[in-house]
Amino acid sequence: MSSTERITFRHPFMLPGLDRPHQPGTFDIITERETLDVSWPAFRLSMTLLLTEAGGVEAVPVTRDELDAALRRDSEQQ
Repeated sequence: MSSTERITFRHPFMLPGLDRPHQPGTFDIITERETLDVSWPAFRLSMTLLLTEAGGVEAVPVTRDELDAALRRDSEQQ
């Protein structure tokens, strides 16, 4: 099962996997929940941030912790 949320960065930002800061903007986060084959309800969570730039789209795998840290840094900038 997947879900999509939109996030906004107001300042240039860095995430693991990027070789340079990315321009600010609003981006889609796709969260995939994969059910695990165990005897209790469990799932594996993965996230992908879709970045757009100059007409292209790039998918960057990101963890919730990495994303939250980048959003926190963005909100602390003046």
